[in-house]
Amino acid sequence: MNNSPFNRNNLSKASAAGGALAAVGIILFLILWGVLGQLGAEPFARLLIALCVPPAVIAGILGAYILLVKPSDKNDG
Repeated sequence: MNNSPFNRNNLSKASAAGGALAAVGIILFLILWGVLGQLGAEPFARLLIALCVPPAVIAGILGAYILLVKPSDKNDG
């Protein structure tokens, strides 16, 4: 068994997951920026919300993955 962190398969999966999460963050920022602009939010509040919400959503996605998917891997070894 090769459990190296530099395994090509593991690295490609991690890169794909990171790219997907980055895309989610960028798209969510743009959506929030546009919606808050249409609602007439103050510029500082608009920027603060658009910058803080996407990382919180990404953290929620990662937390759900760790809590729901990863525990099944611990039973294997």
